[in-house]
Amino acid sequence: MPRPPLRPEGQRFDYIVVGAGAAGAAAAARLATAGADVLLVEAGADPSLISRIPSAAMSLLGSELDWQYQTVPNNVSCLSSRGQQCRFSRGKCLGGSTSINYMLYTRGNRRDFHDIPVPGWTWDNLKPYFLKSEGLQDLDLLPPTSKPYHNTSGTMRIGFFEASQNPWHARLMRSYISLGLPENYDVNADSQIGVSQLIGYVYDGERMSTARGYLAREDVKRSLKIAKNALCTGVIIDRRNVARGVTLVQDLLKLKVYARKEVILSAGAIGTPQILMLSGVGPAEHLHSIDIPVKVDLPGVGANMSDHVLPLILALVDKSEGIQDDGKRLVTWADQLAQLLVARSGPLTSNGLTDVSVFINSHCYDFKRRKLLNESFDGSDCELPNLQIIHAYIERKLLPATKPLFQRITGFNDDVVEQITHANKNHAIIVISPVLLNPHSVGYVRLASADPGVSPAIFPNYLSDERDVDDILLSIRVVEQLMETPLFRKRNATLLHLELPGCPSVYDDWSGYWRCYTRHVTCAVFHSAGTCSLGGVVDARLRVRGVRRLRAADLSVLLRVPRASTAAAAIAVGERVADLALQDN
Repeated sequence: MPRPPLRPEGQRFDYIVVGAGAAGAAAAARLATAGADVLLVEAGADPSLISRIPSAAMSLLGSELDWQYQTVPNNVSCLSSRGQQCRFSRGKCLGGSTSINYMLYTRGNRRDFHDIPVPGWTWDNLKPYFLKSEGLQDLDLLPPTSKPYHNTSGTMRIGFFEASQNPWHARLMRSYISLGLPENYDVNADSQIGVSQLIGYVYDGERMSTARGYLAREDVKRSLKIAKNALCTGVIIDRRNVARGVTLVQDLLKLKVYARKEVILSAGAIGTPQILMLSGVGPAEHLHSIDIPVKVDLPGVGANMSDHVLPLILALVDKSEGIQDDGKRLVTWADQLAQLLVARSGPLTSNGLTDVSVFINSHCYDFKRRKLLNESFDGSDCELPNLQIIHAYIERKLLPATKPLFQRITGFNDDVVEQITHANKNHAIIVISPVLLNPHSVGYVRLASADPGVSPAIFPNYLSDERDVDDILLSIRVVEQLMETPLFRKRNATLLHLELPGCPSVYDDWSGYWRCYTRHVTCAVFHSAGTCSLGGVVDARLRVRGVRRLRAADLSVLLRVPRASTAAAAIAVGERVADLALQDN
């Protein structure tokens, strides 16, 4: 049952946690069940019922559960998006982005955390927090060597997605293996490298968001207060630079709420620096430019942004190879829903091909001999993937019937949407897109206005470093080799070569075309991190420098985005900040 509305005007709490996403929900729940009086502030409301259906994940992007941000154009990425602005999704509801993402459970490479030059933030320090939240239901399906890397009793129950009814699921796995990639049964164990079927945040046929895993627990519901539809407009900081509470706007009313002990900002890598800057904590020159009084000159706020990005690569398969054309009758949506509700199974519990994933260091792949190498050509560590190849399936004739939804999800302009839609009339489409896991490009976040209701200015600078495009081109060579494998050749699979302004013909200039293509058909993956980073904005205990009783705790504190989907890392940060706050108070 949804919680009744709470209007906390003038009230005092031990802790105020801002943001009910991955980190914030975990932190608030742990503090509340430890006996603290906690208020969790969330700008959105409850997630919709449809958000619990795994197969509906894509339709949530750009919906009312999404902040619907747009990036500032940089002239080198998203060139075929409307206004040359990348669509940038962030969850705006209880559970945050865990209520609208693709539900993949990957932690990243241990080196992602060993390389943090701040005491107490190595992989060994963070591993207990990854395990604390994890409630793996399918440990028996993993190799015995995986056991030390997992926990079965955590609050976030996870497991494999329902077996896909799409024949391309198995075909993809077999085809990558034929290219010399190992089958990796557990990317969260010894090695990430290889082709894998990923574990997801799913349980009993439904999405496992932090709203479900933490906030819906009976002990949490009894002890935690939640203010929904409450936009945090700033931190109340007194003349001695002590955080005393927060200001909110809820149902058009301006409120003040106070903290006896601490304020914890967990509004994400976009929201947390935005709130800090609105509060006068950030780069002084920028704050002066929009007439915000400076409390603390902290240049690192909003800086150092890193994020995953991909070009949308599309493979057309022979029109006789859609699911419908394979002779498999598609039951009605009502039948599928009944199957989900009654048996906790069926097509709605699957995420299609999204759980088929490849992690690879493209500098360690021998394209001539089609095999992975133990040593790279340039001295890079072959156990550190620089790319993840992800997949999705678009049934033949689906896009002509759902063109507005496809455009909302991708943000592409009319011309690109029309080309892809036209191709889908006679062909099913397999999305085979390389995600840049270790980007060299660095961006930043700034305020667009002193008005808290105005979206921040997001400058991710995607593909501004040419090395990122170099890495993507190596992965496209892998995708082209995939097209030559027997299972793909049998089905006349070909890559869709879009006609894009300023791009040469792929047949005249292969490298020039794909470089241009990558800059046009760019998609953000919404895994941003680093904008309030450890050692710069916060100390090892996540305390904001220059302000007492104020912490930041979400992906913004990591120095770089991990080589993985980021929900698990964000939850681990939330678990950790709860322990730090309890220890210090």
